[in-house]
Amino acid sequence: MLKKLSEIFKKENWEERFLVGKKKAKKLLEKLKKQGKSELTTESMEILEYYGVPVAEFKVVTSKKDIYTVAKEMGLPVVVKSVTSKAVHRGDIGAVYVVKEFKEIEEAYPQVLGEVATRMPWVNLTGIMVQELIPGDTKCEIRLEREKKESKFKAWWKKLFKGGSEEKSCTVEKREDLEKVGLEEEFAGIFAFALQFKEIKKLEADFVKGEEGWVLVDSKVWLFE
Repeated sequence: MLKKLSEIFKKENWEERFLVGKKKAKKLLEKLKKQGKSELTTESMEILEYYGVPVAEFKVVTSKKDIYTVAKEMGLPVVVKSVTSKAVHRGDIGAVYVVKEFKEIEEAYPQVLGEVATRMPWVNLTGIMVQELIPGDTKCEIRLEREKKESKFKAWWKKLFKGGSEEKSCTVEKREDLEKVGLEEEFAGIFAFALQFKEIKKLEADFVKGEEGWVLVDSKVWLFE
């Protein structure tokens, strides 16, 4: 989380609490629209951090040498993932690699590049993400989706933990509806972002529960074109 904004994220008033996130998101979305981009990957994680969502530390690089450098800065283990021009599920194409020893980078780098080129040749690889590994067996998947540009959207979440899972879905149209969602405070920024920007067609966010609470490890956003 951005430490200098930590007190703002504690405010009860939503307009004050998520003002920084709203400004940041508006500026970035306008820039992406001019570029003709309607799918967000790492950009969505940057936006959500400004909404007070705890995000796993990450850096996007473009070479194997840079992976070594960032891995040394963060400390092992780290997760190496593809960054693509389209919002795809990296796990589905094998473009995710957990590096526990530096020598494994020699294998991780070509694997991530190769899997994208082989399985999704129509997608451009724009970089490699090096991300801190958040240890934890409890995970949460959140999915939000709109049928058209309006306040209302469908929300679905699923928690996975040892011995089972829990899931729920509901319709959200205003802040008061979040009581029906039944999720912890760490997730509030995701719903604030979706409520403030009707151009969000679909949002996916994946969390892992670490020692200090829920942490976002991946997210993607699709915009109405």
